Amino acid sequence: MNMIDVQNVSFAYSEEKLTLNDVSFSIKKGEWIAILGHNGSGKSTLAKTLVGLLEPQSGEIHINSTRLTEETAFDLRKKVGIVFQNPDNQFVGVTVRDDIAFGMENLCVPREEMLSRIDFYAKKVGVEEYLDKQPSNLSGGQKQRVAIAGILAMRSDILIFDEATSMLDPYTRNDLIHYIKTLNKEGFTVIMITHDVNEAILADKIMIMKHGEIVAFDQTETILKDKSVFLENHLELPVALEIANLVEDEEIRRILWEYVSET
Repeated sequence: MNMIDVQNVSFAYSEEKLTLNDVSFSIKKGEWIAILGHNGSGKSTLAKTLVGLLEPQSGEIHINSTRLTEETAFDLRKKVGIVFQNPDNQFVGVTVRDDIAFGMENLCVPREEMLSRIDFYAKKVGVEEYLDKQPSNLSGGQKQRVAIAGILAMRSDILIFDEATSMLDPYTRNDLIHYIKTLNKEGFTVIMITHDVNEAILADKIMIMKHGEIVAFDQTETILKDKSVFLENHLELPVALEIANLVEDEEIRRILWEYVSET
């Protein structure tokens, strides 16, 4: 079953240039998709169309078999949670606690369940000591963790992370990525927009975008074996995979793949 269907979607901020150019793809329920591409490739614009924040000039988007329109956007947003690169764009609460609760309040989550989720996800991302503080007094990394906690607490069917780990320290980022992996195994559909190939290789599939178009979209292992697609789009492979692609011995290649996947 497809959770997301995007059919011939195009979008432009101005008449001069298309930011998304006839984009089509499908994502199955429970898949983890990593989207790679440099600034200006259309990654963030695509994410905003998937949650109805931007309306395509042409094409259609279906979420769980329902077409995304102005009329259906409100209900469909209950199924999709998104964390943006700049967390300031998402803060609405007076305190961190209020902010984490905001999305759940819109979903009418019972109060006791809401309080339990606030405590659980605040601890999960390491912001439990900031619950009664104002978001404006936090650092960039702390704000990003609060935004992530708020989206995780909603437990939406689809989780979109738009460069959402860019301000996190390596330890927190690694811990969060592995927790996202756990959520994915539980059946959540995950879309992670990132510049980091080391994050992308944990996904089931990798999509590479350039100039508003999808230039590659396939199983992660298949994509990573095609060195040319990385060279053509100025993306770097992890060193272990560079070596793996040069080695003929299947056992050594398997060991190198396992090493990269576990780190």
